[in-house]
Amino acid sequence: MAAIQGRLTFLRVRRLLALSFTLSLVVVAWLALEQVRRWLGDPAMASGWTLLVSTLGLYGLGMRKRAIARSLGPVAAWLQVHTYLGLFATVVFVMHVDWPIRGQFELAMAAMFLFISLSGAVLLWHSRRVPKLLAVVKRDYRFEDIPQIQADLAAEAHATVLQSANTGAGATLAEYYQRRLLNYFHSPRSWLYRCLPTGTRRRQLLRELEDLDRYLDSSSLVFRQKLSSLVISKDDTDFHHAMQQRLRWLVASHVALTWSLLLMIAVHIVLVLRFQGAMV
Repeated sequence: MAAIQGRLTFLRVRRLLALSFTLSLVVVAWLALEQVRRWLGDPAMASGWTLLVSTLGLYGLGMRKRAIARSLGPVAAWLQVHTYLGLFATVVFVMHVDWPIRGQFELAMAAMFLFISLSGAVLLWHSRRVPKLLAVVKRDYRFEDIPQIQADLAAEAHATVLQSANTGAGATLAEYYQRRLLNYFHSPRSWLYRCLPTGTRRRQLLRELEDLDRYLDSSSLVFRQKLSSLVISKDDTDFHHAMQQRLRWLVASHVALTWSLLLMIAVHIVLVLRFQGAMV
């Protein structure tokens, strides 16, 4: 317990130091832009190049994930750098933009940048919250293994119902399985559940199964309990699948938008340089 508490304290101190360092860089950037303005320079150009460098640095996380070499450091460390560098880039973006924004292209690029920053914040929150939610489930499921596990659960539920047919009240379980559980075990959950997974259906099915006990004898009760256990396992896999898939969706959309932003930045740089006469 003491080791865990020490680990949590270390993480809090590390985050506080990283946040303080990031805010210090923001202050340095702001003072540097003010100095450029006093020298009658172009603060927009200075903040633009600062924003470009910090934005390109954000792509380092994606390249690190594709790299195999361990000498580049752990991905977790790169993720921390990516998080605080993203915060720094967002603040520099606010300094760089001439408010209110004029021009359709500039407005679209600004909206894209802010949306990516927002999606990154949401992704960060989910990446820290989802593991805590999944830890409540007794068993850990790999995303790629879930379809096969659910197929095995469906087959086991079907076999349990067939075995119960030999008991006196087996017809009761068979009728309930046909009416309520067959679709539950063999069909994926709704899009609403995938976006906002809840245990409502699980609790409802378990309550209905327990209500069947009054019609079952002692031999059939064993099979009813087995079905209840399988319902819980199926719901656990559905919950794992929904939460892990949500994270994958967020990562995929965040990455896709960042590459779209990179193309817009390239066009923006060309337009600015041509406007200033640096490019013919």
